[in-house]
Amino acid sequence: MPEHVFPNGFESWQKTHFEVVEALCYLRDLEEGKQSKAFEEMLNRSATDDLYQLAVDLTDKFERECVDRKSNLFDLIEEFVSEEVKKVKA
Repeated sequence: MPEHVFPNGFESWQKTHFEVVEALCYLRDLEEGKQSKAFEEMLNRSATDDLYQLAVDLTDKFERECVDRKSNLFDLIEEFVSEEVKKVKA
C-alpha cells in the first residue's frame, strides 16, 4: 500500500477529514428523514467500507483543490461534499 500524501500536512488533513465525515453524516441524516425506516434500521448506522473510502477520497480532493480557507471550514466542506455526493449519485 503506498504511503498517504498530505499536501497541506497531516494536521490540516485530519481537520478536513473530521469535517468531511461530519458533513457526510449531516447529509445522511437529511436523506434518512425523507425515508421511512424501521427502528432497527435506524439503530444500525455504522458506515461501510465504501463510505470510509469516500470520506478519505473527498478529504484528499478537498485538500488538493480547496486552497481558499478564509470562510468557515465546515461551510466550505459541507458545500464541497454536497456537490461531490451529487456527482457520485448521478
